[in-house]
Amino acid sequence: MAVKCKRCKTNNAEVYLAHSNLNLCPSCFLLLTERKVKHTIDAYKMLSKDDRIGVAVSGGKDSSSLAYILNSLFEKIDVALIYIDLGVPEYSQHCLEKVETLAKMLDRELIVYSLEREMGFKIGDFKQTIYGRKICSACGTIKRYLFNKIAYDLGLTKIATGHNLDDTVETLFNFYLEGNVEAMLRLKPYLPRTHPKFVPKIKPLIGLTDFECLLYAEYRGLPTRTIECQFSRGSRMQRRKELLNMIAEKIPNFKHSLMNSHFKRILPNLEIALSKHEIKIYECPSCGMPTSLEGMPCHFCKLTKTLRP
Repeated sequence: MAVKCKRCKTNNAEVYLAHSNLNLCPSCFLLLTERKVKHTIDAYKMLSKDDRIGVAVSGGKDSSSLAYILNSLFEKIDVALIYIDLGVPEYSQHCLEKVETLAKMLDRELIVYSLEREMGFKIGDFKQTIYGRKICSACGTIKRYLFNKIAYDLGLTKIATGHNLDDTVETLFNFYLEGNVEAMLRLKPYLPRTHPKFVPKIKPLIGLTDFECLLYAEYRGLPTRTIECQFSRGSRMQRRKELLNMIAEKIPNFKHSLMNSHFKRILPNLEIALSKHEIKIYECPSCGMPTSLEGMPCHFCKLTKTLRP
């Protein structure tokens, strides 16, 4: 006998969300997913009617779902999609085609920044440097820097990224392993402006799992990449995610509990304990953008310098 949707009690359920023990039909799943995102945005006061939002898109399920949901819920807000072409063979062109299709679907502006055209190198060039075995780390540094700089140069008021619950818990888990307290303080659903050249960042999908983002993109028929980046295979991040998924199989709401516990209990106490030790923000002597390094080049400039003779 078919299981009925727990919400409408009429349609047959196709989706089971273990963390909340819910059986849902596609229509109710889509509706509840969008309501979750709206609740997150409202709870953290992420958006205002005068905002000009830059959505960081990659061609993946998360950023595509984010762009679609923001476009649906906030039609009157100025939204532009930003894609950074990293120059990964086949993969980058494939992703570009997906975000171009998405931009046309949403009728929103797409800003494409080519690393090779603008800076003269591709992400694969780091294979010949000290970052050869941790290209994902170099890639993350470059994308964070460029998304902020592009948004700042364009006068955007917020950057929205597609980081979901699984991404956040994996990052948090890594920070705990490293004892990286300063990074924990910056890991927030809404990271406000801490420097005139720092564009505030929002993570509206932080309450959604990988599984929910995947299903949402599929049910909405969104264009998403179907190939994997060659540099991400076997990365530490993927291995940490696999470990956390093993725990979630035994404790379905584990990820939600860990994230909520951190944001509601641990983070406020960390902020109080470290309130006298304010993290100072300086300007990079090379590029002029914000950095935590006093009198030294920022991480982006140090990184790109390794490629130059």
